[in-house]
Amino acid sequence: MAVTRRVLAACFALVALVAAGCSRESDADEAPPIDTAARDLGAASVQRDQVYAQRGTGALKLDLFLPAKRATPTPLIVYVHGGGWDAGVRALDADPAAPEALTAQRLLEHGYAVATVDYRLTGAAQYPAQVVDVADAVRWLQGRAGEWQLDADRVGLWGASAGGHLVSQLGALTGNPDKPGGGLTGVRAVVDWFGPADMSAEAEAAHPRMQEYARRVIKQLLGCMPVECPARAESASPIKNISGDEPPFLIQQGTADSLVPLDQSLDFARDLRKLGVTVEMHPYEGLDHGFGRGPHNTLIVDTVAAFVETHV
Repeated sequence: MAVTRRVLAACFALVALVAAGCSRESDADEAPPIDTAARDLGAASVQRDQVYAQRGTGALKLDLFLPAKRATPTPLIVYVHGGGWDAGVRALDADPAAPEALTAQRLLEHGYAVATVDYRLTGAAQYPAQVVDVADAVRWLQGRAGEWQLDADRVGLWGASAGGHLVSQLGALTGNPDKPGGGLTGVRAVVDWFGPADMSAEAEAAHPRMQEYARRVIKQLLGCMPVECPARAESASPIKNISGDEPPFLIQQGTADSLVPLDQSLDFARDLRKLGVTVEMHPYEGLDHGFGRGPHNTLIVDTVAAFVETHV
């Protein structure tokens, strides 16, 4: 019964996640534009609108924030935005009070370069385009490390919500170069903020009476419902792809998350640990999806900074 309840809870939350499109993964998405001069997060310089790939749907770009005080070569953190895979933008600096911006600023203060990247949304391409794009962005930065004095062998991946799913998938596939997005080198750590880890058919089967809008959103990502393509759904689920070759993971999520079930993160952390992977799992009492604003963000940012400094 306990397992059934957990699967039901996971599926109900997944329905809510896709019905909402994950578009509220952070209050930062709703912030008004601010003056460009205030959008550097304390960086010494920002290399904006760097085209890292051309697709049939257009150019994919990234922004690279370089710290004022740094060792050379400089370790790199790559941030991946949320938005339900069908929305969201890479501008983590759009709202300096958002937890994403606060974390990026702290990392810059500690001497890390921070990049934030585009990827194709589901209106343009289905999975695995998203993980392929982020992997290509990482490789593009590594290939140009000398231009900005970056350390291609000291890379951390960090993502929120749908972005948390993508970085977790890339982390899971570091030891499997034969899979889309797999085989990234130089990745020392993954920071997953409330990303869904399991999109398998098992979760859908537990609650088949899904809203039609939710069904359409799932199909936008996978091109099918999980019960119609269980192998494809599992291939897109980080928890189904881990091997023990993963870098250390930090998973942070609120216990009151109304979109992604906390059980998914707990199970993901458990299964990684069983394979001998270093994992820190931090549930935050009473926090919803996106963390919001408040004094709790100091602890969240401190935790990320300490984890990154230990592993990257």
